Amino acid sequence: MNQNEKNARAGGATRRTLLAAAPLAGAAAALGLPPGLRLAHARASETLTIGDITVRVVSDGTLALPVSFTLPETASDDLDALYRENGQEPPREFTNQTNVVLIETGERRVLVDAGSGPNFQATAGKLTDALYEIDVDPQSVTDVVFTHGHADHLWGAVDDFEEGPRFANARHVMGEAEHAYWSDPTTPDTAPDWLKGLALGAARVIETLGGALETAGADAELAPGVRYVATPGHSPGHMSVLVESGGAQLMIGGDALTNALISFQKPDWPLGTDLDREQAIATRLALLDRLATDEIGLVGFHLPFPGIGRVERRGGAFIYASG
Repeated sequence: MNQNEKNARAGGATRRTLLAAAPLAGAAAALGLPPGLRLAHARASETLTIGDITVRVVSDGTLALPVSFTLPETASDDLDALYRENGQEPPREFTNQTNVVLIETGERRVLVDAGSGPNFQATAGKLTDALYEIDVDPQSVTDVVFTHGHADHLWGAVDDFEEGPRFANARHVMGEAEHAYWSDPTTPDTAPDWLKGLALGAARVIETLGGALETAGADAELAPGVRYVATPGHSPGHMSVLVESGGAQLMIGGDALTNALISFQKPDWPLGTDLDREQAIATRLALLDRLATDEIGLVGFHLPFPGIGRVERRGGAFIYASG
């Protein structure tokens, strides 16, 4: 294993973990959601009904990032002011939830992202246990759909021995541009230093999945009522997943919107985790406008568990409303 990859797995200087379990959300009924979405609480998960489609959110665990890495171009005074204006203590590091979505549509069980598996960070890689906790056998998953190829979304797709797919009976799908980037043998050399180890890991997972992995473009139908939506910038071919049934819509946003304050109230702040910062800002602004205008519900991978809420306009800006 390359030293860059070892550093990525160990956490390195820019990706550390907290020895804490993902907290459960508050009362499900308190969530104010767009019309047509119904929420029910079930053990360590949250369940949404969207027309004839059921969406369940479970946790793969938590990750942590230093503030300096997350916001390399933002003054600490500006960050402190944002949090205090919202009645919160400014963070000294960001603890990120990892909210994995399971969509049940017809006879299909579609998993959006696969978590990080056991070899990335100690506080993550809990997805298999979380699925069993809600009585879902991983072998019953029919489709695994990736938003992008970062470790916390992709590495859990292979088994603990990295010998084959963890979800052995599933078809796996990745966006065309995303697949092209991570499977390009030059990517580990040309990627930013913080991404080199992750690039090696992504290439290894893609190779291990082999024929179980296929690609799809923007707007591709992934399953009945489920399709890709292009939201690039965080990674070259980042995709969100739109669920639509019975006149209601839910956007599973991956890492397009990652922080409950910053992504919504300061979407123009450059993020260190975005490969193309300008494109990521444009994507955030367009996505926020769409979610607010069309009253589309949202699940964010790194938003506070379960990451379910909506986008509202307030005072010429956006806010994330989860209750």
